[in-house]
Amino acid sequence: MATREQYYALIHLGAARLGHKEDADYRAWLESLTGKRSCKECSEAELASLVTTLRACNALENPRLKGVKGGIGQGDRPTEPQWRLANELCRQLDMTGCDDARFAAFAKRNAKVDHPRFLTKESMRLLIAALIAWKNNLKAKKTQSTSDSEGKSS
Repeated sequence: MATREQYYALIHLGAARLGHKEDADYRAWLESLTGKRSCKECSEAELASLVTTLRACNALENPRLKGVKGGIGQGDRPTEPQWRLANELCRQLDMTGCDDARFAAFAKRNAKVDHPRFLTKESMRLLIAALIAWKNNLKAKKTQSTSDSEGKSS
């Protein structure tokens, strides 16, 4: 768990990346989100929530993904857009993202790599296609079970 000082640093960095560099602008932004004009007035839960919000707005890089991504876009490595798409598909499949253990197992099974950091652009392309197929399959099953239950109740 991060310390209060680490939360302060992340919040100030994220706010600056969102364009809230002036003190008055920053404090107005903070007040609109928390009802408080200073991070020091916020509880640890509020600070953690702010950091989560900043990560969701892409104002902060998620540090857990750095170990998974390896060398982004270098040589034959997957590009940042590929990682973003894979991360979004993972979230749609009820995973926490590309840092989820289920994604690592999925990559190992489908792309034949020991860890997602060893993916290439081509293997990531195939893995994204497999994630899309998985998502579509779940959607089809959900639609099928809904139509089955409606047919039984008639």
